[in-house]
Amino acid sequence: MAPSDTRQHILEEATRLFVAEGYVGLSMRRLAEQVGVSKAGLYYHFKDKEALFLAILTDNLLEIEKIINQARRQDVPAEAKIRRIFTGIFQRSPEQQAIIRLASQEAGHLSPEARKAFRQLYHQKFTAQIQVILQEGIDAGELREMDARHATWILLGMMYPYFYPSHRKEMGDPQVALDLMLTIFFEGANKQVRRSEEERRT
Repeated sequence: MAPSDTRQHILEEATRLFVAEGYVGLSMRRLAEQVGVSKAGLYYHFKDKEALFLAILTDNLLEIEKIINQARRQDVPAEAKIRRIFTGIFQRSPEQQAIIRLASQEAGHLSPEARKAFRQLYHQKFTAQIQVILQEGIDAGELREMDARHATWILLGMMYPYFYPSHRKEMGDPQVALDLMLTIFFEGANKQVRRSEEERRT
């Protein structure tokens, strides 16, 4: 197996194991056994467990960034862009989706320097992009006036419970769940709906 293929195999297997066992629960020895390489071979590609975990988180962020960039290039309203982004995320494998959850849950186990660097990257590649799209919708008059930063975290907070692989059976069709969540979010943010509510009160 070529070195690049071995590295990709390690990342894929480590993703599955980190999701199942968490950062603390997974040892490099167990990972080496599952991948089928020696510990020395594992350390050839990644200097330690932190470096491996960061590589998984970073690769996942770059894939999400591609989904976001593709949606942002479309000449559609902010709501449509957000729907396309999260539809793309929900179409990824359960393990890939769960990395979003791991990024926030397990980052506390990283060194302060690594944690700071990753949080900056997470903000740059993911949360800040969602915030910009919502702000553009507000500026265009598509959405009512609100704090786009708070709205971003509210939206993501609605999504995070579904990034647990164990919840897949409970949630049923993920697209149905996604449509419901985004409908609830945007009907609360939609300017026209808000105006209609105010007119009913007067």
